[in-house]
Amino acid sequence: MQTTKSKRIQYDTITYGHMTGELSRLIDSLPHLMPNRDTWDIEGDWSAAGELIFIDKSYMASFAPFVLFDCRVIKLLNHNKPAVRMSFFVVHRYWVLKDAKLPLDEKEQRIAEYINMNTVQIETLRRKAATMTGTKHSATLGQIAQLEDERTNWTTILHNLEDYELAISNYEREHVYTNINIKYELPNGDYDNEQHHLLSNQRDRDGNITQTRQNIVFVDPLEVLRFHPHQHKQVVSYLNRFSLKTTLGKNRLYARPKQLLLDVPSTDTPSDQLAVPHTTTDNVHNGKKPGKVTFEKYTPENPPSYPLFPDWQTKT
Repeated sequence: MQTTKSKRIQYDTITYGHMTGELSRLIDSLPHLMPNRDTWDIEGDWSAAGELIFIDKSYMASFAPFVLFDCRVIKLLNHNKPAVRMSFFVVHRYWVLKDAKLPLDEKEQRIAEYINMNTVQIETLRRKAATMTGTKHSATLGQIAQLEDERTNWTTILHNLEDYELAISNYEREHVYTNINIKYELPNGDYDNEQHHLLSNQRDRDGNITQTRQNIVFVDPLEVLRFHPHQHKQVVSYLNRFSLKTTLGKNRLYARPKQLLLDVPSTDTPSDQLAVPHTTTDNVHNGKKPGKVTFEKYTPENPPSYPLFPDWQTKT
């Protein structure tokens, strides 16, 4: 199974605009297939991704001039590899650094940095509150009080580190991405799979779509069959055991009094280096058995970076 990755190609504004327009007009001029879960071999949810457009493989030749075009808003997923099966799945990339892997000086540094961030935010909110009235003023004062309580708690922990177990994680930042696994037929009659990261619509801070992005999937309509695998991974049970956690910054600090651990049996499930499961699916045709689950490791020292809405730019 292959996982496709690509580097960004830069274009001048005129060339990029012309190519994007031509590709968009081609897509609009062709009939689009409607996925049918009762007859297609398709499973999973792609609602969190951008627009999915399914096109009959008989039109693939028309897209040949655009195969090498690195468009930021339209993605040709599987040109010349028409799908006979599609599986959509969500990948949650995260890491957890447990207490045993945190040196004392790093604990002190992390907490001190958070207390400083907290203090800056409190002062910022106080300045804003001075210009507010009514419900907005009351809500801002509530935020300030909450942050002051947090600062008090984490200052206490900083001065009594030996009494607390700590953890650091980006789990709650929700780095979630929609991927597609495509099964396609090889010239010799065997089947292979490849995975693609789907483009997501660009949104503003309120969640409103500001730019629609399209994912083009070429389909072999005669060979699409029905099948339903699944996969699962969670770390909530571990992080929920911590009674205190930070609320600012990219990652979260977690803490819990150590004396509580004497009465609570361990149910920790995640490893210190967490992995994201990728399921191969060579079990659809010819009675083959399910493929193995492979893992791609991510560590706190080298966390993954897959922005939902990359800040792509073109040369002028």
